[in-house]
Amino acid sequence: EYTKSEEVLLNILPSKIVKRIKRGEFPIVDHVSSVTILFADLVGFTKASAELHPNFLVGLFLRDIFHAFDELVGKHGLEKIKTIGDAYMVVGGLDHSDGEKTNQRRRSSMSMDHATELPTHGDLGDHHHPTSIMLFASDMFHELTRINKKYNLNFSLRIGIHKGPVVAGVLGLKRFTYDVWGDSVNTASRMESNGLPNLIHLSSDMYQAVNALTNDFEFTCCGKIQVKGKGEMTTYLARPLR
Repeated sequence: EYTKSEEVLLNILPSKIVKRIKRGEFPIVDHVSSVTILFADLVGFTKASAELHPNFLVGLFLRDIFHAFDELVGKHGLEKIKTIGDAYMVVGGLDHSDGEKTNQRRRSSMSMDHATELPTHGDLGDHHHPTSIMLFASDMFHELTRINKKYNLNFSLRIGIHKGPVVAGVLGLKRFTYDVWGDSVNTASRMESNGLPNLIHLSSDMYQAVNALTNDFEFTCCGKIQVKGKGEMTTYLARPLR
């Protein structure tokens, strides 16, 4: 029973977070200075849900999509945060162990009111995770094409990515989930909702981190666009070349 419980826990939370909780560190509230956040959404899924049988659309198609994406997360060394309906959220650049000793030293003198003062980490590999998440996004398109063909469907994927700081951790008393918060999350979500099917919509910060990947992506500047809650932003579209 203990082994089964351990497996379930490790399937819900990152292993290093589980270790920290077992040591008595809870709640987990970490400031991470630089991550890449990806939101992906299946275009037309809501409409299709009213037309196709749920056992087919969700029980087969969406099951296969999320299974394929989960495997890609492992392949690229990223962190799946959650699914929201047919949307999929992934973060790159999270390091769940950096700063643990500092957290422990400060916990006795810190209240939750000072959670934002937790040590900044996540800078290691700062140039690596933007590349990883771009290649992950490209692979998502390939997997969708494969699974569309399998079920004779024609869904598109809209992807948005932003790079910036977040607060990450585990809160609450029931049904623990590892999550991320902050304006960077909102910006990544806006990149997705303002994007185009079969393309990757990038914030300027994200573009600056990956614009050298010209062998893998074709980049196009969108100029300044109005983004809800953000005002004018200069954004970019990336089209995978492979």
